[in-house]
Amino acid sequence: MLVKRELVVLHGRVQGVFFRQTVLEIAARHTIAGTVRNRADATLEIDVEGESAAVDAFLADVLSNPPRHARVENTTREPRTPSGMRGFTSGRSRDEPG
Repeated sequence: MLVKRELVVLHGRVQGVFFRQTVLEIAARHTIAGTVRNRADATLEIDVEGESAAVDAFLADVLSNPPRHARVENTTREPRTPSGMRGFTSGRSRDEPG
């Protein structure tokens, strides 16, 4: 089993459209772990880890089933070193204190 981790950033109309909640719902259908959070630059960050095929299926599901009012204009994917993440959560926005 090949485990991978990716930091994925979605650009476009991705905040204020329930995208984080949608990602959490989609994550519950896949065997992956990670976090989703809004960033100060109006993008959405997904840090995801799991079996390679599961990560790819999850990301394809997210991009194929965005919230109704969302519009993803660009996606960047950056490989990261797996860290043994567990569960999938919605983290604080990057610009929130604490």
